[in-house]
Amino acid sequence: MPLNKKWNLEMLMAAARAYPLRTREWITFEYVLLGGVNDAPENAKEVAELLRGMRCKVNLIALNPGPGIEFTTPDAERVAVFQNILREAGIPAFVRRPRGRDIYAACGQLKRTVEIATAPVSIPSSATRPAP
Repeated sequence: MPLNKKWNLEMLMAAARAYPLRTREWITFEYVLLGGVNDAPENAKEVAELLRGMRCKVNLIALNPGPGIEFTTPDAERVAVFQNILREAGIPAFVRRPRGRDIYAACGQLKRTVEIATAPVSIPSSATRPAP
């Protein structure tokens, strides 16, 4: 993630590659797909290259839209293409089924919805003055 300054991607991948896995263990990566941002075939190829040679699997999560979230959910077809590219590269990839989207309770939505609902309301100073 570009905003992560302390633990960059190179450090994360080095730690994941160095992690001692037992015989039947795999490292699981969660990848959130944002419509038109990181869901293109080129992005899938970058992920495949990044994970090449690792004993890992990827859970693909289509963004759960909600209030105050500027990104969109990718089309199901783009998610399927992304998944197929990873699978063709030998990386097990699974699409997580969304749950709770309709009530804004899916992953990442609930916290954002609560923050918006409990945010203090500011009243413009002109609204509090008595009428002349």
